[in-house]
Amino acid sequence: MKEQETEYGFIKNNKVVLKAWGANPDREIGDVKEDNPEASLTYFEERFQELEGKVSELEKIIGEATNKGSFLMKLMHMKELVQTHEGLGDYQGLWDRLQRNENLIQDLIAQNRVRNAEIKKALIEEVAVAADKINWKEATADIHDIKTRWIKTGNAPEGENTELEEKFWGIVSGFFDKKKAFYEDKKRLGEKNKSGYEQLVKEASALSDVHGKERFEKVKDLKQRWSELGNIPKEDYAPLIDQFTKSLKPAQKAPTKKLDIKPIIEELDGYISGKEKPDMKALEEHRNILKAYRPNDYASKLQRKEAFNKIQLLKEKDFVSHLARKRFKDYKDQDEAGQLKLQIKLLHELLSRDREDLNQYLENSEKFSSASGTMNPMVEKKLNQQKTKVAVKEQLLDMLKKG
Repeated sequence: MKEQETEYGFIKNNKVVLKAWGANPDREIGDVKEDNPEASLTYFEERFQELEGKVSELEKIIGEATNKGSFLMKLMHMKELVQTHEGLGDYQGLWDRLQRNENLIQDLIAQNRVRNAEIKKALIEEVAVAADKINWKEATADIHDIKTRWIKTGNAPEGENTELEEKFWGIVSGFFDKKKAFYEDKKRLGEKNKSGYEQLVKEASALSDVHGKERFEKVKDLKQRWSELGNIPKEDYAPLIDQFTKSLKPAQKAPTKKLDIKPIIEELDGYISGKEKPDMKALEEHRNILKAYRPNDYASKLQRKEAFNKIQLLKEKDFVSHLARKRFKDYKDQDEAGQLKLQIKLLHELLSRDREDLNQYLENSEKFSSASGTMNPMVEKKLNQQKTKVAVKEQLLDMLKKG
């Protein structure tokens, strides 16, 4: 039998009992102290009021907060406290208030995750563009910036988040794997080039007992082979070019018969215009003839240089075409416009590398210039050849873009 009862509780057998609310049954919350039921009930009512104040304070903080989601765990902890708290009052009302705030925060989190998904999809498109750039330095800077923004972006909805994460980090990982492979290839190529220079230095050093025409031919051959080797760091190149130059003497140009270069240029122009399909064997024959020809007059020298440039342009076009077939698996399935687009993409990459090498040569050339500004002849030749490589690729790129 209840000895004394209020709206939210009662006293029975000298125990203060909280009435059932929600799914919670009647629960003993304390003893009647000093045979004073009224004071005991008042004590537990005041305890409830203290808890109610904490709930009101939390509601106010959440209402004013910009990042309401950060209060979700505190809100859920408060709900747990409401279920176990020892006091007398409208616990169901407190629970409902806390539940409304939790629902609000959960809705905001769901909306944020949808927005996060859109942001992450945009970042995936952005990182894919960056990863496809030819300039490694620029691409790396862009990807680091995009990675920072990705990390600062919260989770997407649970069903999408894993797939978006895998896609994004897959692109990033693929880029850095490709970059690593590129520089490893470049390092291996540099080591191969250095070995090539060392071999030529060794061969040049062995010319001391060779004289006359035989020496002339060997010197010419060594210079040609030297000019065909790729770039290496200037700290490696400096001692090698010094040793190589000291081992050689200026080659004497043998007189040659007059050669009519005009018909060769006309034939090359026909190939370039597309009127005729280039005959690669004929190109090589023309190249060999021009290499052996050493005119003295200025006009013939200009014609010879023009013919060489046209041959190089045609050979470069043939090289890019063959490389594109190997590089792109779907090349053969493309129409003419598609194949041309792939050739242009590949040529951009090759041109970027040649420009990097040219910049390196320009840096090296400053080191080998004398106080008067005169450049080492071998270094100058190497520099001019690299400039020609860049110019030919730029000319070919312009030609391909025009179709």
